[in-house]
Amino acid sequence: MAAPLIAAALVLIFAGWADSWDAIRREAGQIRSVRARFVQKKHLPILAKPFVSEGRFSFQAPASVRWEYTKPVRSVLLIHKGSAKRYIYGDKGWVPEAGERLQGMQMVMDEISAWTQGRFDADPRFTARLEGGRPARVVLVPKDPSLMTLIARIEISLSPEKLGAIRSVKIVEGKDAWTMLEFTRTEHNLPLVERIFTQPGEAAP
Repeated sequence: MAAPLIAAALVLIFAGWADSWDAIRREAGQIRSVRARFVQKKHLPILAKPFVSEGRFSFQAPASVRWEYTKPVRSVLLIHKGSAKRYIYGDKGWVPEAGERLQGMQMVMDEISAWTQGRFDADPRFTARLEGGRPARVVLVPKDPSLMTLIARIEISLSPEKLGAIRSVKIVEGKDAWTMLEFTRTEHNLPLVERIFTQPGEAAP
């Protein structure tokens, strides 16, 4: 009898955290750091099957990010104290990369940092709405029609099992084109050393 009672209690505890914007901000606002694994699946009409990448994500409030791809190609984006750096691993070890691609990736990471802290309506370019269910979802839709040619909508699924956690992010670019990010092994409020966000070779556990 103990196991069903525990399961029922957990449902009651976690069920309400994503029911309203205030509840989401309250729970996510307590998160000071995040560490997680992710799988990224890129769907395109020209691909017979999705292009799959794997990696690790670390976040430290207010705005330090490590976004590391471990498969199939190793690369890492580091954001710390307003500075963004990207490295690709090859025969010569970690080699820095620059250019417009880096700026674009920094913008994406800024968005993910805001979402991690429950600020889904922080970007004035998007309209945010909360959809109930299990899991609950936040849907972001561009306000500018010109932006909609690049991103039709963003669907963020909130974890029903872990307070303040994001389960997945789906970026819909068109009818048959989207990118899905699925997060696993998410841990909150662990002490993260600063070099994780400054050194490309300092892999997070």
